[in-house]
Amino acid sequence: MSARFLFGGHERFDPTIKVSLSHGDVMVWGGVDRLRYHGVMPLKDKDHSLLGSQRINFTFRKAG
Repeated sequence: MSARFLFGGHERFDPTIKVSLSHGDVMVWGGVDRLRYHGVMPLKDKDHSLLGSQRINFTFRKAG
């Protein structure tokens, strides 16, 4: 199963780059890019053998 990650600009309607992500992939960015608009396009309704029809999102931030 793959997902399409959208990585945009610093303004809401800036063009986006679409990145295909597969199971187990990780997307990492930081610095000034941490303020970019981003998201994941809706997934097609296809069951994963362990998770079913869902995705899990982890967000890590370093404060301080």
